[in-house]
Amino acid sequence: MYKRILVPLDGSKLAEQVLPYVRVLAKTCQVPIILLKAFDLIHPPSTDPSHSVYMDRLFNHYRSDAELYMGHVKNSLGGLGVPIYIIAPEGDAAVRIIAEAEREPGTLIAMATHGRSGIPRIVMGSVTNRVLHAATDPILIVLASSEEDFTGEVDLKTIIVPVDGSPLAEQVLSHAAHLAQLLGLAVTLLRVTPPMEKYQGAMGVSRIDEASGFQFDTYEGLIKEADERALAYLGGLEKDLYDLGVVSVTKRVVRGQADNTIVDLTRQMPGNLVVMTTHGRSGICRWVLGSVADGVVRRSGNPVFVIRSVEKSSAKNKAAHRTDGDQKPVGAGIGSDTR
Repeated sequence: MYKRILVPLDGSKLAEQVLPYVRVLAKTCQVPIILLKAFDLIHPPSTDPSHSVYMDRLFNHYRSDAELYMGHVKNSLGGLGVPIYIIAPEGDAAVRIIAEAEREPGTLIAMATHGRSGIPRIVMGSVTNRVLHAATDPILIVLASSEEDFTGEVDLKTIIVPVDGSPLAEQVLSHAAHLAQLLGLAVTLLRVTPPMEKYQGAMGVSRIDEASGFQFDTYEGLIKEADERALAYLGGLEKDLYDLGVVSVTKRVVRGQADNTIVDLTRQMPGNLVVMTTHGRSGICRWVLGSVADGVVRRSGNPVFVIRSVEKSSAKNKAAHRTDGDQKPVGAGIGSDTR
């Protein structure tokens, strides 16, 4: 599924905190690693011949500096049994990263969310954000925490897969299954549904509004039915994952704010990798996966594997897609915490 791993760096220890994950993935997948360090020079117009000489020397200096640095990183990744290449392109970092990724299909981008800035370095926080929103290739994002060397071993146990009931969100399943098999990980399917109060407002119903004619026990019955539908929906995805070769799958239905709930679950389950899409369908019953992915990447202390989903608009695909009750008024967006 992945033919090579592209690793953007900026010369900082923060950016290098993605390397332990790169080491595990490259060794397991046996694919080449591409180390990339971009540098962006300003070329003011000038007719002075000495200016051209100066810019050439400056260009060579930054390129040599980048190649020297990446040579050290390459040596630190030795022993993986895979080819490691270094490239030091001139230009905007995000643009160069995306262009290099698109040059060869099957590229996995692996990068940190923060790095130090300066003339010869890229601002990894903003660059990662731009790559996240523009790249069509899968991206592994690691939240860098400090300038200290990260020498700890990667200890992953579980893949958390948030889904919102849409075909767009479900496009992540093949990636989750592939990673689970490669790394020997269990998978937890997570369906986050809106808080009860939000759904009540959408229906124009309040648990304490006697004028609505809605009885408490009736409302609880609707909640129970919605929970069952959500779990049945996850059950279908569970079967798909087993068919793809995953050996351990659990299901969770939790009511709450999507990004907060996902982040909370990652903190409850150490050693996890979140695998999710950047886009899902929105509405009363679904959360907007693009904004949710942003929130999870910024706040989760665990690595996040992001897939850009591709919308399929054919009537056949829409008709064949399973639902979890979101598309029906009774079960719209309601679920319970089954923890």
